[in-house]
Amino acid sequence: MYTNYSTKLISSLQPIESMISTLQATLHSIEENKGVSDDYSAYKKHSEEFKKCVQAYFQAINNFDVSEFFDQYAEIKESIAGFEALVVEFQDKDRFYSLPADGLVLKTRKFGKRFFLKTNWGLLSVRNKFRTLFKKEPIPKNYWKHKIPSQQLAELVYFVRFLEDVTPIVEDVLSFRQEIFKRLKAIDKQMETNLLGADKWVENDFQQALIELSQQIGAKKIELDINFKELKEVLDAHYTELHAKTGTIEFSVGKIQASKLNRKALRIIKRHEKLFHTFNSRAFAVFEHWRLVYEVRFSNLSVTAIFNQREAKLESSLQEVLLSSDSYFVSILEEALARIQEEKDLQDVEDNLLAKQLLAERVPNYIEKLLETDFAPHFDQLKLDCSEAFANVSSNYLLPSKKGWHNVSSLPKLRETNVLDIVSGCIEEAIDTPLLTQKEALVNGIQKSLSNTSELAGIVDYALEYFNAKDHEQGGDQLVEFTAGIERAVQKAKENKQHNIELSRDAVAQINTINSNFITEISSAISPENLDEKQTEMIRKRRIRNAKNRLISGLLFFKVILSSSYKKVLDVSKQAHQKYTAYREVLGLSEKKETIGSELSNYLSETEISIARLPLMYQRLFKVAPITNAKFRIEREQVIQQLEIAYSNWTSGKFAPTCLVGEAGSGITSMVNVFKEKFGHQYAFYRFDLETKISSEEEFIQFLQTVFADLEFNSMDELIEKVQHLKGRRIIVIENVHQLFLRKLHGFKNLTEFFRLISQTNSQIFWLSTCLLYTYKYLNYTLKMSDHFGYVVNLDSLNREQLTEIIIKRHKFSGFKLHFLPPKYFHPKRNYKRMSEVEKQNYLEADYFNRLYKFAQNNLSLALVFWMRSVVSIEDNNFYMQYKHLEYSFFNTLSTAQITTLHALVLHGGLRLEEHAAIFAWKKEESFAHLMVFTDDGILIKKNGVYLVNPLVYRQISDHLAVLNYIH
Repeated sequence: MYTNYSTKLISSLQPIESMISTLQATLHSIEENKGVSDDYSAYKKHSEEFKKCVQAYFQAINNFDVSEFFDQYAEIKESIAGFEALVVEFQDKDRFYSLPADGLVLKTRKFGKRFFLKTNWGLLSVRNKFRTLFKKEPIPKNYWKHKIPSQQLAELVYFVRFLEDVTPIVEDVLSFRQEIFKRLKAIDKQMETNLLGADKWVENDFQQALIELSQQIGAKKIELDINFKELKEVLDAHYTELHAKTGTIEFSVGKIQASKLNRKALRIIKRHEKLFHTFNSRAFAVFEHWRLVYEVRFSNLSVTAIFNQREAKLESSLQEVLLSSDSYFVSILEEALARIQEEKDLQDVEDNLLAKQLLAERVPNYIEKLLETDFAPHFDQLKLDCSEAFANVSSNYLLPSKKGWHNVSSLPKLRETNVLDIVSGCIEEAIDTPLLTQKEALVNGIQKSLSNTSELAGIVDYALEYFNAKDHEQGGDQLVEFTAGIERAVQKAKENKQHNIELSRDAVAQINTINSNFITEISSAISPENLDEKQTEMIRKRRIRNAKNRLISGLLFFKVILSSSYKKVLDVSKQAHQKYTAYREVLGLSEKKETIGSELSNYLSETEISIARLPLMYQRLFKVAPITNAKFRIEREQVIQQLEIAYSNWTSGKFAPTCLVGEAGSGITSMVNVFKEKFGHQYAFYRFDLETKISSEEEFIQFLQTVFADLEFNSMDELIEKVQHLKGRRIIVIENVHQLFLRKLHGFKNLTEFFRLISQTNSQIFWLSTCLLYTYKYLNYTLKMSDHFGYVVNLDSLNREQLTEIIIKRHKFSGFKLHFLPPKYFHPKRNYKRMSEVEKQNYLEADYFNRLYKFAQNNLSLALVFWMRSVVSIEDNNFYMQYKHLEYSFFNTLSTAQITTLHALVLHGGLRLEEHAAIFAWKKEESFAHLMVFTDDGILIKKNGVYLVNPLVYRQISDHLAVLNYIH
């Protein structure tokens, strides 16, 4: 009767068995290939089979119709139809006598029924006596008959009662099935985590767990058979019991009327429908999420394969390009060092090993190869491929909206979940952003490797240049310095080799880490517990990110405006404060202080001694002199462009005498060197430097006779006439034309004659002159100097980045390392103490160069001198640098005579004793006493009889003179 129904119920467990067998096959395949950690082909193949099971059962649940179970009622109905419609039988004795289980009412009714029965039997006895008189058979004494609608009773027992009694069995099977689904899903997830989330397959008891599940299913089937047999026995006994009672006072026929049975059966069937709907909805949620898991899993497998491929290509590229020459650099430098230390074949070491093999061949080839190789596509393509791997993931899934839904027996509430928000968010956070960071780290690492290699080449090149230089005496010290330079080059090569090894290893390791982190992240994100929260989080982050980008754009705009305004306010405030302080001193409103503090005086006067303690190679590297080596040159494109325009116009026959103007030490002579390199070969090129003042007309004519050595003349007019008749054109550079005047009566004649010369000879000669900035401003104000030149080119100011680059570039050629110490009265950021040593050094370095730029500004010579003066000590090839704050308030105490002396020195670029006396109409003794006070304090420096402003105070003196309106 219940064979079909029980079979149908048991068949609901069959898909589980199929899934278990598929998982077992998958597990067996993985364990066979567990030695191959990056080969997921077998796992993917068997997972495809399991995915089909999941998809098929999902479709079955999605299309499930509870009437499939109700169709099995046909067998029951058919069995019930075999019962007679109506049966009449004698009632049992128990229908008249009280039973222990009967209630009081039933006992009372049975007593009455028995009374009437026995009364009827008494009448029957009388009747039988009459029948015996007539010789008729007596009527036997029987219990009353009762009519039994057997079909209706069978429907009550074998259908309605069955539906009631089978409900807990059905619920138990559905609950068991749901629990098995959950456990299978958990095992499947653990297998995925074990394979994809670990470096290699980890042994686990998955097989045992699956075997136990199979055993539980087998036990559940046996249990179901037993339950249905017992249920049938119970229903048979119940039918027998009710069959005896039906139609009696114990169980009236009205209770099994067809309408009542139908209504009762319908109520139970609806409960069954709800039960099936609840468990099917829960199963639907499990399999819907399971489908999502598999979609993501296969995408993860694709992503892992993509990462493995890209990792292998990146590693190969790094090995081929980045690590290819490191060992060679180290070996060739060590060989060179050994031969230098032995003083063996030094010429071959210089010319062959270092100059040719290393500097001319291997280093340029290595740098060129590194520059030509772009590692960015490895990361960019990886991001693109990973996004494409998830392109086929469906966007919307019907998933539970509350946490812990699988632990509750009630119907889960499902809602549409946009998985793409989660996927795109995970890709952004776990792949895109880390890959961008790693790409930047690799690019920075490559840049550092390039910088290290260039620095290595620079150390070797400068060591060779120093060893072969003719501007100092040859001797043992030179070889010692050369040896030390190559030792630093060896150390630099080893450091770069280690840097490249770590860079390559970290890049590959990070690719692996990003892959693992992404799989962990997205697997966690799509877990039932995190889905809702993760989706909300990703949407919120996306909105915050967009709002942040808009805010940053707006803030950058206002930052530029505020920064410009703030700088102007600071400049005005600074000038106002300086003028206020100066006027207070002049008017006697403030107390006089010591002319110059002993600390500052000692610092200035001991500058040369401190610099002399530095290695000779380092002194030469930072020597304040015009730049002849292109590697130390400052790129000033605007200045070169203006010089090119002036020269081009002269070649076209236009008036184009040019004056190059800049502060002392700002790089004027270096720019002349650049001009000579570009144009000095096109015409005859003559270059002269006015190192000392030319006061008389005779001295000036003698100087011009040196300039025009091929012409004979005794006066300016003769020179002009002969130049005008020259057949060929030429270029003449006269540096420091400010030496042609002395600020005294008749002290400008030579300068005016020079202006007349260049004005009348412009067609034959391209005149390029140089002049100090403040001198030019003075002469332009007094003599209208700009009227005599077609072009006046001012050297553009250096910015902080340029100044930093110039100094660091020079330092790198030395091979020494830098360590910055905090300056006195140091007030860092609040988080300074929490910084790492590297972060502290970066902070102190930036702080040092900020201070240095404020101190030196456009004066490169001042910056170079102050840099050398900032060296506190040298230990183990480490330079310990500390910024020394100098107090210049003593300028406010200077007398008018002292201020005018400083003004004259700045204006003329330096003065001899006689020239100073001539300017101020003093005796030499007075001038000497006046100048020696400044010299003793270190304010002035005396070189070759010329008094010069100490570069360490040049900027402060010029600023002070500007405040007092001496210079503009």
